[in-house]
Amino acid sequence: MRLFKQNILSYFKSKRLNVFLLFIVLAFLFSVLSKLSQRYTHSFVFKINAINVPEDHVVLSDSTNVMTIALTTYGFRHIKYYLRNPEIDVDFSNLDKTKTHYKWIESNEISKIINQFATNITVENITPDTIAFRYDVNSVKMVPVKLVSNIKFSAGYDVINAYQLEPDSIKIIGPKLITDSISEIKTKSLNLENINADINHIIELNLPKNSKEIKVSKSTVEVKGKVEKFTEGTIEVPVNVINVPENIKINFYPKTVPVIFYTSLSNFKSISSSSFLVQCDFNTIKENNTHLVPSIVNQPNKIKSAKLNVKQIEFIIVN
Repeated sequence: MRLFKQNILSYFKSKRLNVFLLFIVLAFLFSVLSKLSQRYTHSFVFKINAINVPEDHVVLSDSTNVMTIALTTYGFRHIKYYLRNPEIDVDFSNLDKTKTHYKWIESNEISKIINQFATNITVENITPDTIAFRYDVNSVKMVPVKLVSNIKFSAGYDVINAYQLEPDSIKIIGPKLITDSISEIKTKSLNLENINADINHIIELNLPKNSKEIKVSKSTVEVKGKVEKFTEGTIEVPVNVINVPENIKINFYPKTVPVIFYTSLSNFKSISSSSFLVQCDFNTIKENNTHLVPSIVNQPNKIKSAKLNVKQIEFIIVN
């Protein structure tokens, strides 16, 4: 019986505690809601978003990019400015301008700031009241795009010609000091493995570190490459000796050399000895040497590579 009474008392005590805690929570919520429903003033830092900047001008990154605005409104409307980094538009179309700066003056531009807020939000103060934005004259320049790639093909496959980039050059617009320092724009690395079919990929450009101060006509390019099965072939090509003095006659051996070439199966049958030109330059002979050095001076565009296994051509002077 005594245990039963204790359980009853414990139950009511816990109920009273729960009710007490509930009242505390409700009181806190009512207090918060009461404060949120009241108007008060608070200052927020706004990031400046430059709009309507003339195309031939660029605002430099070392200019002030924030302003502090004191706002009076209901508490719940302040919440969104606490939860995110707010931005404010600054219209450059009518700002005062010198040879080096745009000048934003609060008294001239306040209406454009106020119009960006709801009617029940009052703009009390803006700091600073004057902002100078340094600018430079834009330079327009076309620069080539350079592919950065690490492409590995399946055994016996390769790309026929050079990779095509579309576009192969892009327009950059920015301060002349910056554009003059840019001679090319590289792509981000295109990494592919076990390729045995045509390549067609969109790849991002690797823009320079100061890219925030320049505009580019494209941020990506398309990479194309025709891939086929390749094979190796060998063909005998006549040796041609040049720059032999008129008063000298020579005899040399061998008269032909094997050229090893690498080409696609579709182009293999079109390759002939006349597609190559192998030369030895008599002017390169060192004193007391009895050999010439052959080199491939002309080869067809249809082949990927070519090489000579013969490194020397023996010769004798016959008169």
